[in-house]
Amino acid sequence: MSKVRLIGRKTFLGVGVGLLGLLFCVTGDAFSALGAEDQERFPFAPGALGAIFGGLFLAGYAAVLFARDVRSSKDNSVAKEFQRARASAKSVRWPIACLGISGIFYLPLLVAATQRISSFPTVIAIAFCGPLAVAVWGAVREARFLAAFWPVLAGAGLWIMSLQEESHADLLGYAFAAAAAICFAVNVSAVEKLEDRGAETIGLALAGLLTIPGAACWLVAGGLDWFQPRILLLATLTGLCTACVAPVLEARSIGFLGKEKFGVLAAGEPIMSLPVGLLLLGEVPGWFVAVGMAAIVVAIVANTVELDRLLLRRRR
Repeated sequence: MSKVRLIGRKTFLGVGVGLLGLLFCVTGDAFSALGAEDQERFPFAPGALGAIFGGLFLAGYAAVLFARDVRSSKDNSVAKEFQRARASAKSVRWPIACLGISGIFYLPLLVAATQRISSFPTVIAIAFCGPLAVAVWGAVREARFLAAFWPVLAGAGLWIMSLQEESHADLLGYAFAAAAAICFAVNVSAVEKLEDRGAETIGLALAGLLTIPGAACWLVAGGLDWFQPRILLLATLTGLCTACVAPVLEARSIGFLGKEKFGVLAAGEPIMSLPVGLLLLGEVPGWFVAVGMAAIVVAIVANTVELDRLLLRRRR
């Protein structure tokens, strides 16, 4: 009787890289939330600045990889490598455009939601319903209806974790967080397209550059009140963590796992937001967190090992 292999090396790498990317993402979001505390009149500025710095960091990362590819090629031809990169970018124009648009709005919306909702885990929980919706749609499209239960279970865990006793209802804040969730869903789907075509590096870099003029509009609308050393430092850290390192790592994870598995894995980010929220924002979690964490962990494990397929196989 052959042994059933629950998780392969590729899946293991995808989970590890994905969790690391999510940790960078939530850390950058927390830096951005700290910046918003200094910008009560115009909370979008730290997120917009973070998106701008992130675009510049991604462009620099792509330039370094381009130079490496030129040096490692047989004829060291810059023109040939440029043509290859250009052809690669042309094949993913729509995903790049979607990434650029979502990048313009994601961080500013997330920061605005953080300022209006007192609980950072609540904001993160709502925002990460976007990837979960992608996972549900992927499972239903493949007629894997039992697999669609895992994203729902993860979503329930997110909701339980967000039940902060001191949080207050703010409909506009929830609307901002929901809009950020839509941006995140678009981001995950677009990144998978880049990975499928082998254009993740050039795609992320071009999307980051497209984000810059749009994000700059947020700053122009708010005047120059954001031009402060502390805001600039926090925005730089946000851009490096959330808008540069996290997308690169998450793109690799999506390449290993696929957007459906990554969508459920992303639900684990609020778990990592707990120590970040405690250390950077001074938020202490309540007793309900353990229940929500348990639901999320079960959903991630079951979805990663494709438990629905294993159960159906055993029944046959």
